[in-house]
Amino acid sequence: MKTESSKDTFGPSPMPIADRVPPVKEAMAVLVLDEWIPYPPDSGKRVRTWNLLRRLARHHSISLLCYGDPESAAAQAMRSAGIALHTVEPLPDLAGWQLYGRLLGNVLSRNPYSVSKHDTPRFREALRRLLSESHFDLVHFEWTPYAAFMDETGDLPCLIMAHNIESQIWLRRAQQCQTFPERTYFGLQARKMKAFERRVMPRADAVAGVTALDAQQAVAWGSHSTVLVENGVDLDLFAPASERARNADELLFLGSLDWYPNQDAVEYLLEEILPLLVARSPEVRLRIVGRRAPPHLAKRVAQSPGVELVGEVADVRPHLAQAAVVLVPLRIGGGSRIKILEALAMGKAVVSTTIGAEGLAVTNGVHLLLGDSPEAFADSTLRLLKSPEEQARLGSEGRKLVEERYSWDRAAEALESAWLRVSRPSAAVSRQGVCKNA
Repeated sequence: MKTESSKDTFGPSPMPIADRVPPVKEAMAVLVLDEWIPYPPDSGKRVRTWNLLRRLARHHSISLLCYGDPESAAAQAMRSAGIALHTVEPLPDLAGWQLYGRLLGNVLSRNPYSVSKHDTPRFREALRRLLSESHFDLVHFEWTPYAAFMDETGDLPCLIMAHNIESQIWLRRAQQCQTFPERTYFGLQARKMKAFERRVMPRADAVAGVTALDAQQAVAWGSHSTVLVENGVDLDLFAPASERARNADELLFLGSLDWYPNQDAVEYLLEEILPLLVARSPEVRLRIVGRRAPPHLAKRVAQSPGVELVGEVADVRPHLAQAAVVLVPLRIGGGSRIKILEALAMGKAVVSTTIGAEGLAVTNGVHLLLGDSPEAFADSTLRLLKSPEEQARLGSEGRKLVEERYSWDRAAEALESAWLRVSRPSAAVSRQGVCKNA
């Protein structure tokens, strides 16, 4: 988006919530459907779900139905937060020929793989039993693929939480594929997911988007009501660290490495950006923090001098504190990046691609620096490494931005308002014609 100063600004102003609910706490019984227990909060989606649900559970009766182990520490954490947890036997962790067989078999399915994979008879049976035994005012689908279960909810009001426009992620992945079979397969998944999103979003009583762009897309696809529930950050937990903790030549990549867009970002960083950095600044060091790196990525990192794969950590804040610059070289993605908000909250300088910063109300040159080619990304990184003053300026502006706009309390209030509106009979819309399996 162009501005008069030729800087790039991302993230349109928040969409107003029409007929905002009066600030009267009306306790609701809400059934949330999701893929897993959102604890520990070690990925962007889990961080968001955990922070929103535990806040809303203080005022409302929340039940969560998902795949998972009812005796795990994660399950106990949910119950301790006041959330009634109902679990279904976890999905198998497929790999090798079993995974490829499932992927190939999905070619003949109407729904994309990420929908059909989660739609199991045991989950449907658990949902039917729960709906027959308990009263709920609202069903909340915590991930768009779970709207496939909308046909089981009868006349209950339904809200879809769109963490991303899922078809956009599949399309971007297809565009980054190097082989024709991969481009064809992931392009097919993108088309299937787009068709699924266009079927389910108009049938829900509301769609909550993480970014204004995603909410606007839901409107374009016929959503009756959309609300903006942005990502957030714990401003007390993620606070600026002492300058003494910072290592002048240290770069940080932070992200779950079992998510393909992050794997692609690390490979892009190692293969195309890092050589440019090292050629001009040999002392630079890169630290990669994230859970479950696949073997091929771990091997690639091991072959890269000056790069350390830390893996999964209990607390990312010491690594953020040590970094001079945080790198977000994403080429695939959707929604908005919690990792950027956490970095900004700690007053860190950030270099990102346009896709990495997408959906956030950040301005290039004010809150972070952008670079969409390897050369531009490396130039921005080196510029910051050479200027502690500019690092401090960006960090200060970034912290100010998250304080003004990106707290989890503010996000929870927005979602609560949406729940209250949708749960009222006058807000309900007809979902006649909902097909089985969406």
